[in-house]
Amino acid sequence: ELRGRLTQESMVGVPGQEVLSVPTPEGRLVVEFRGPRTTGPPVVCLHGLSANRATWEPVADRLRHRRFLLVDLLGRGESDAAREARYDLESEALRLARVLQALGLRRPVIAGHSHGAAIAVAAAARVNALGLMLVNPVTPDLSRPAALAALKYPPVRSLVAPSLRLFRRSLTRYMLVRRVFADGANVPAGAVDRYAAPWADRKRAGCLPTIMSDWDPAELERFAAPPGVPVRVFAGAEDRRIDPDSARRWAAVLGGAFSLAAGCGHSAPEERTTEVAMVLEDLVTEICAGKQEETRYDQE
Repeated sequence: ELRGRLTQESMVGVPGQEVLSVPTPEGRLVVEFRGPRTTGPPVVCLHGLSANRATWEPVADRLRHRRFLLVDLLGRGESDAAREARYDLESEALRLARVLQALGLRRPVIAGHSHGAAIAVAAAARVNALGLMLVNPVTPDLSRPAALAALKYPPVRSLVAPSLRLFRRSLTRYMLVRRVFADGANVPAGAVDRYAAPWADRKRAGCLPTIMSDWDPAELERFAAPPGVPVRVFAGAEDRRIDPDSARRWAAVLGGAFSLAAGCGHSAPEERTTEVAMVLEDLVTEICAGKQEETRYDQE
């Protein structure tokens, strides 16, 4: 039913690019395909809590021989959400599974950044993921700010949303310079506009307080990587949002390999594009080699 309602949004000249709108019961997700169709499993990329698919564009550009699906999560980027949509991990994972089913994507590799890494872990079993790449990952022991509890109340959300919309550029600039990038002088040109622009839309700005209210890292304690699924965790040594030691412990819990990048903050896909791309490429190559080995044994 969903597959028949997919609509193409645009084509902007990137090799293999196709931008689609995918309907779900909670709203419309915009997803972007990049790269050839015949180079191993697709890599599904999930961004952080209030970001959008632009986070993963540098890595997709670096690995143009791979097939990528860059997702704008519900209520973010170009995606639109219904008023009653929920953003807890279970809801996000179920929604992603529905979208991938509608697109006919089976057994992907999932790459998640920040909160997108939490969604990747929660969705792994639902979508039969072949591998997980978790970058600057939210972990179960990350403290949820007490102030977010106030966002449970509709009157508070109705006051916060207009402010977020009005001050979107200044708030985004502050976050990128002071909280995200290790060196604020290295924020890419145009990054502030790319991340701030979606919040100019009144409905999306109205979603953000609910997204933040539903965010609870402790939910991750209920999830784990499926047995036999390889995991890579990539952290920044200068990350001011996710303690690198917490990311290292999370990698151990998930049975994954851990990489730490010196001089890197909370946006490794943009700050350390080459290193993230190399780790992701190694993961996909390992998966492809394993599948070939399974095929050889099956034939024997």
